[in-house]
Formats: sequence, structure tokens, C-alpha cells
Amino acid sequence: MDILRKHRSFYRLLATGLLAAFLLVGLPAAALAAPTQTEAASPQAHYVWYTVQPGDTLSKIAWRYGTTVSALMAANGIANANHIYVGQQLKIPTESGGSCVSYHTVTYGQTLSGIAAWYGISTHSLAQANNITNYNHVYSGQSLCIPAWSAPPPAPPPSGGFWYKVTYGDTLSAIALRYGTTTWAIMAANNLPSANRILVGQSLWIPSGYAPQPPGPGPKPTPTPPPPSATTGGPWTALYYNNKDLSGAPVDTRVDGKIYFDWGAGSPSAAVNSDGFSALWTAINTFEAATYRFTATSDDGVRLYVDGALVIDNWKVQAAAESSGEIALTAGSHTVQVRYFEESGMASIYVRWAKK
Repeated sequence: MDILRKHRSFYRLLATGLLAAFLLVGLPAAALAAPTQTEAASPQAHYVWYTVQPGDTLSKIAWRYGTTVSALMAANGIANANHIYVGQQLKIPTESGGSCVSYHTVTYGQTLSGIAAWYGISTHSLAQANNITNYNHVYSGQSLCIPAWSAPPPAPPPSGGFWYKVTYGDTLSAIALRYGTTTWAIMAANNLPSANRILVGQSLWIPSGYAPQPPGPGPKPTPTPPPPSATTGGPWTALYYNNKDLSGAPVDTRVDGKIYFDWGAGSPSAAVNSDGFSALWTAINTFEAATYRFTATSDDGVRLYVDGALVIDNWKVQAAAESSGEIALTAGSHTVQVRYFEESGMASIYVRWAKK
């Protein structure tokens, strides 16, 4: 009996010691699992670069990138919110961690590489932003985060060349031909992922030893610059079709900030054919009571409607040509719809309006 009591006492002491050891080890781990708020790392500021386009305002740019006018002014040292100019390079503040500047809904036939090329980013960046491990696996209806491009504008290469500012109607191939270089050389010098993705006001480094020469006469006239009061409206709900008559289901649906495109010999996206396509844009815009002059420059056909009334009718195959029409509008919201088709060759369209 004495031996049995001794064994019981031993096991009781052993159990008590194990419990105390468990508590001593466990308590510090639980405390470390909940650090104080002051120990958490604060997010660092990140920026993307944006080139101001005709019709842009700080409020529009802020809305597009999900930031504020005051944040844009502070990041760029701007004292007057109404004083920005076309071609100006702005730093857009974003949160760390790969923020999305927009979202893209995948349509049938699109590929990850094609979508990346359209937005001017690498396939790897697009895949990483969306946690995609298989680059060949995207599906119709999938919503993709389009990450910000955080690199600043390219510095001029050490070799000979000069800066050129893209104007309306320019294509990369036409610029290369004009200055005695190649499309590939310009793409390489400016880190361009697509030959069809250049913007009005964008600065390009032309890698050649030739001095800039004035452009020779061509079949595509340079459109008259819009008056200072002209606006491009938007944002526009855009539908793109792989036919010339806006029939059937659209192959690409997205939101365009403005109708101001020069696709050259290319197309709006990887899902859209380079020839024989059409587009339909719709936006609800606010107008003051006045008579407005609507203007469209297009290659090829365009029709513009306001509240269902036909204002511009230039539905034909043509080189870039300007057409316009006028309509009196009451104060308030009005629906503007633009229809466009591309036959073959070059493709471009630019829509704007102003009070008379």
C-alpha cells in the first residue's frame, strides 16, 4: 500500500509540473500573436505616371485612378487645380501592394498576353496582380485587376536621337518611316510592349542620327485643334463588334474615358479584328442650356446621336475626315451615342463638342 501511495503521489506531481510548463511556454506565444498597433509597418507611398490628355482635368484623373484632387496636387506640387496642360507628366499616388488602376472583363477569345499588351503592361505583371499561375488559363467573364505601371518615363538612351511628341493621327510605323528608323527600334528605345499603343502627347525617343524633318504631305489630314472650351464627355460605355454593322454580341465591353483613339493598322483590343470592326459608345452627360456643335474626326464612318436625334451622319469609307452638326439642348442630362465602323487600313476616331 505504501508503494502504491508513493506512485500515486509521483504521478500527481508529474501532471502538475507538465501543466505549469505548458502554461509558461504558451503564455509568451499568445502575447506575441497580437502585436501592438505601433509595431505594425505603415504602408509606403507608391506612384504611377500619367500623361495629361486633351480634355483632362485633375478631378477626372483623380476619379479614374481612385484618388483625390488634393492628393494629386500634393504629389505634383500643383498650387492651382485648374492649371494642368496636355503632355504634362503627373505622379498618381497609389497604395502599396499592386493597386488596380482599372478592371477588365475577359471576353471569349482573349488571352492574358493580348490583354497585357493592350494595357501596356507585361504578362507577368498582369498574372501576378491576379494570382494567375497558368498564363494560358483565363476564361470569359473573368474580372482582371489591371495593375499600375510604376516606372517613370524612359530616360533618353546614350546614343544619338531626339524627342518627338505624338500628335493626333500619328502611328508608330509612320513616325519610323518619317525619321528613317524602324518601328522595332522605337519600341525598344521606349520600352513599348505594343506597336499599336501610343497616346497623343506622349514623348518618344527616336533613335536615329537624322535631324527631325517636317512631315511630308499624306492622305490623312491633321484635324483642326478643338477650341479650349471643347469637351470629350464620358465616361463612355463601349461595345466592340467583329463586324461593320454593330450586329450580334459584342466581342469586347469596357469603359472608355473619352473617344480619342488612333489604332493605326491595329485594333482596340486582342479580341477585336484589325479590319471590319465597329464600335458603339454611350454616355450620359450634363449640359447647360445652349446650342452645341458636335464634331467627329474619323477613319472610317461615324454617326452621332443626342437623345436619339441624329446630329452627325458620315457613314462611309474614308481617310480621316472631320464632320460636325449642331443641336439646341436644354439644361440637364442628355444621352450621347456614337456609332463607328472601320473598313480596312488605318483606324481612328475623335469626338468632342462645345457651346456655340
